[in-house]
Amino acid sequence: MNVMFMLCKIMLLTLFVFSVFFQNANAKKLVIAHRGASGYIPEHTFSGAVMAYASGADYLELDVVMTKDGHLIVMHDLTLDATTNVEDVFPDRANNKNKYNVVDFSLNEIKLLKVHERSSRNAKDAAFPSRFPIEYQLFRVPTLDEMILLVKGLSKSFGHNIGLYIELKAPDFHRKYKLDPAKTLLNLLNHHGYQEASDPIFIQSFDSKTLKSLRFEHKTKIRLIQLIGENQWKLSDTDFTYLKSKNGMKEVSQYAEGIGPWMNQVVTGIDFSGKVQITELVENARRHDLLIHPYTFRADRLPSYVSSFEELLHIFFNEVQIDGIFTDFPDLVVDYLKNNPRN
Repeated sequence: MNVMFMLCKIMLLTLFVFSVFFQNANAKKLVIAHRGASGYIPEHTFSGAVMAYASGADYLELDVVMTKDGHLIVMHDLTLDATTNVEDVFPDRANNKNKYNVVDFSLNEIKLLKVHERSSRNAKDAAFPSRFPIEYQLFRVPTLDEMILLVKGLSKSFGHNIGLYIELKAPDFHRKYKLDPAKTLLNLLNHHGYQEASDPIFIQSFDSKTLKSLRFEHKTKIRLIQLIGENQWKLSDTDFTYLKSKNGMKEVSQYAEGIGPWMNQVVTGIDFSGKVQITELVENARRHDLLIHPYTFRADRLPSYVSSFEELLHIFFNEVQIDGIFTDFPDLVVDYLKNNPRN
């Protein structure tokens, strides 16, 4: 009797494992347009968002920071230097580190700036030389409210939706200026009708305290994603080494629906036999049914262990069975998934 019971238990466990595997394998893989179609059009612009929508991306990723008068603008950096002409427009407004913090400018002032292709760190050269010419300053800085209206307008015009995938940048930094980006974001999303877990939206952050506050204090039902960095990046007080562990992933599962790891934290390479080296992070996350959305997949900046973008996508979609990816080239990922329907 005990033997039969154990056999039945093993069979049920085996069926469960296989069902989870096939569920992961067959679930729709999300294409998340990283800062828009930023491989083609400067990041976080209306034009880049429209191109991401037209490419068939499932979600539009938007980073948000706050102006000194409390508006959420769509920008990756806490400073304006790398993607705008702020130095030309406000040459005397740099801080003591010769940087132009967003929080030192009003929205009206930021609306005077022009957006260009991202420059390399501490230089005027383009970070990605093969992309949109850096000297072409054709775009403006959007607010999050404007970007949401654009997405809603496109959805009405063309009849299909694209979701929002919003990152709260450096909440602790903003709090020093008596700004609360998390509360401001929830109020804006509520105004636009984003409230439920079923709504096409994710909120992500590297700051675990902020995500816990959103879940337990603000009681949001919106899906949350814990971004995973490295401690040496000094992105927040979050201990990423701990978060990547078994216990860390268990803790994340209490307040978030998934993780957004750096792609190098998921796959470290291919060994001499051709086997993909997948880290324990994947198993730790799967154990707690967490979504895995790694960043950032760029056709013009491949890891050393692959020779093509298609090979990279094959590894992550087929070998790792991730749930979605952040990419600067959403059209290429959409085409890959269409041509490889088993992914």
